[in-house]
Parts: sequence; structure tokens; C-alpha cells
Amino acid sequence: MKNAAKRWRLQMVGAVVALLGIIVLTTYLLTPANAADRTDVPSSSAASMAQPANSEVYTAYIDEMNVVDGKLMLTVDKIGWYQGEEADTIFNQRNPDAGLDGAPDGYYIINDNEEHEQVEVHTDAKVLMQLYDRDGTVQGTEIQWNEPVTLSKFQSLYGDKRIMDLSVFPYHLTIQDGKVVQIVQQYIP
Repeated sequence: MKNAAKRWRLQMVGAVVALLGIIVLTTYLLTPANAADRTDVPSSSAASMAQPANSEVYTAYIDEMNVVDGKLMLTVDKIGWYQGEEADTIFNQRNPDAGLDGAPDGYYIINDNEEHEQVEVHTDAKVLMQLYDRDGTVQGTEIQWNEPVTLSKFQSLYGDKRIMDLSVFPYHLTIQDGKVVQIVQQYIP
């Protein structure tokens, strides 16, 4: 039931984000100063981020964020995140009768195991966001690729669900010495 509700929320947010993205990008690209062809759109995937030595990266939904004994703890649900050809291949293997050539929107999420685990966040963790409520208005939710925000700002944004619920997005988490040292929001079209 929770997974179905999460998927529904994800689909609704995806639809709103897609519409907002189209409006924002169209407006931006049709502005005379920006009308040149753009081929430099960055990726928000974990693979494009520098990974510290002796670390691991995995993708997860952040289901809860709590301070316990002065430490920020995340309750996470690890997922399989796939993009491009890899997403198409896995989608077709798991959905042979879907009638589609590949994964819708170019990505595919597998969440066969909904076990949760807690992980501590390092006090100096780096946070990179793609899309969030910047000013309390729908217009303030425009895409800005890999925008750094402070950890305290991320905590505040995560708790404010009035305009955008950040719990519906996957995050690429970099773990080093048992603590999260980087959180990268995955944009979902």
C-alpha cells in the first residue's frame, strides 16, 4: 500500500514537474539571449559526481529525517536506479508485455525490497539539488542542475511539503566511514 501511494505521489509530482519544466525551459530557450542550441545539460546521476576514495554510492528514497542524540539520521529505502539503455533493457526484461520499446521517460526504478535502514549524515555533508521550492511559490520550483544547498537548508526543505514533497525523489547517497558525506537529488522528468 505504501509503495502504491509512493508511486502515485511520484507520478503526480512527475507530471507537475514535467509541466513546470516544459514551461521554464521553453521560456528560457525562447529568450533571444538563450536561443542558441544547447547540448550542455548536465546529468544529476551519481556517476557524474566525484566519488571520494573508500566510499560507496547507492540510490534510495529518504523516508524520514530525524535528529537523534544530536546526529542527523536518515531512514532510507534503497532502490535500483537505471537510466538510458540500461533502463530500457531492464524494463523490457521485467515487463515483456508492456507494449513499449523501453522505459518511459528514460529511467526505471526497481524497489523489490522495501526494507528500511538508518544511516548517519556527516555534519559537513555536501547536498546537491536539482529541483525544490526556493521561495514558497510554484514559480520558484525551477530546475537548477546540481545546485549546492547547506545541510540545514536541506533539512528545512525536506520538512516543508506545502509546494513540493522532496520525499518522492530518489537520492544518490555517498557513504564514507559509515556516514553520508554527499546527497544528490535525482531529477525525475
